[in-house]
Amino acid sequence: MPKNVVVFSDGTGQDGGARPEQRLSNVYKLYRACRVGPDSAVDPREQVTFYDPGLGTDIGATAMTAPVRFVQKLLASMTGRGITANVADCYAFIINHYAPGDRIFLIGFSRGAYTVRCVANLLTLCGVPTRMPDGAPLPLFRKATRDIAREAVDAVLEHGAGHPRESYAAEREELARRFRARHGSNHVDSDRRSNVAPYFIGTFDTVAALGVAGAKRSAIKAAVSAVVAIPLAFASVLVAATLAGLLHLVAGWPFWWTALALVLLEVGLLGWAAWRILQAWRASMTKTIRDFPNKGDVSTHLAEWKGANFDRFLSAHVGYARAAIAIDERRKDFARVPWGTVVDAPPRDPGLPEQLVQVWFAGNHSDIGGSYIEPESRLSDITLRWMIEEATRLPEGLKVDGLRAPGDAMGNPRLRLFPRSDGVQHCEIAGMRDTIEERTSAAFIPAWLRRRARGKNWEEQDREVPHDAVVHPTVDERFALPSVVQCAGSGPYRPGALANHGRFKGRYGADEAGQAVGAEAAG
Repeated sequence: MPKNVVVFSDGTGQDGGARPEQRLSNVYKLYRACRVGPDSAVDPREQVTFYDPGLGTDIGATAMTAPVRFVQKLLASMTGRGITANVADCYAFIINHYAPGDRIFLIGFSRGAYTVRCVANLLTLCGVPTRMPDGAPLPLFRKATRDIAREAVDAVLEHGAGHPRESYAAEREELARRFRARHGSNHVDSDRRSNVAPYFIGTFDTVAALGVAGAKRSAIKAAVSAVVAIPLAFASVLVAATLAGLLHLVAGWPFWWTALALVLLEVGLLGWAAWRILQAWRASMTKTIRDFPNKGDVSTHLAEWKGANFDRFLSAHVGYARAAIAIDERRKDFARVPWGTVVDAPPRDPGLPEQLVQVWFAGNHSDIGGSYIEPESRLSDITLRWMIEEATRLPEGLKVDGLRAPGDAMGNPRLRLFPRSDGVQHCEIAGMRDTIEERTSAAFIPAWLRRRARGKNWEEQDREVPHDAVVHPTVDERFALPSVVQCAGSGPYRPGALANHGRFKGRYGADEAGQAVGAEAAG
């Protein structure tokens, strides 16, 4: 019997279930209602689930490993490669659990939403392997499965990363074709496509923010260098002094000259080790394809995320895709990553839901994806209700424990929702301003440093909402209210991002659009 294979990928720093009390994202809430377990009515013959904690989580970190995790997170922020491990984890789960005829669901929030979109692209490129390169059966739930997942991510998906898609699309397609040929994952009807495509992709406010450039990149490099160099320098001096002291006492060697020689030796060894690490890192970022497009040709480039050129591809073979998007997110670093137009889509049977639906909702990034305290989560309940209804009303839709009927997310005792269009709207820019002010209010902090710190914050930019974008009906309800709680206090809901939208621009007064933008920033 075909089943659902469901992957949930959470937002940055989200590690649902790791602590007794925490702020839960919509992804984790939905995962809890869909997973198999002793307290769940979901039949494992009908659905299996996997939860991927967000990038930057420290699950399992100890006092000994925390410094290493910190350096790894800084490097991942700089290069954008942190996402590849998440993609490989999700892909390995699918390889281990997929059987022909199964339906693959991919659901994510924030960078986790971009993660599942990468997994979707990986599936359309590489499919689900069915054998080893030598023709032997695929050993499931073994290291070999993980190695194949890493190979697909490193050699195929990452080829061309950080560059415009069209620059390396042909090479990546060729690498995918070779992968499918080695692992028996071609479609039964053609060797030009994979044997599997996602049935459903659901995203809560997709952002990428993978890799940084300019001053931020330099700052992270400096931070990594300091974190590594300072402890090593201290340890080197300590070791050199200890050895020099012993040699002075035992053999009469001059202490200072011996210590200096040992320090220079250690510096040389550390420099050599750093050079080898740099070479290994560069090799891991170097992507090569041979014998393409002609026999004997070799093409090489560095694939490195630099905060641009994110993949917006949505395959025509994906069954259904749904995106909930934030109207009121104003952090420039949290720009959304829209899906591109689907080309060459096969005709759909009459009566089936649309393939791609992207809907805008009131609220900032986490008002859409969740993770605020429950008394302040009414806006995120709106998007969670919408996503559940979209995913369950499909033919052979998502299995949600306690759901009364497909497409009806309310009244579920396993996942209680209280969506309200007048819910609290948050603003991380205002929140950051409050945090900086609180942490610089101590009397011993110099006034000049306090002023400088309080001038730092997220760079601001309204999102561009297309004039004909689909906006959820609860936004109309919010517009009609005389006052709602938002980041600048209470007042009418008039977001600057909707000032030019065809359905809403007539609801602004002469100066109201500009005032709305100013109020959002003033909180």
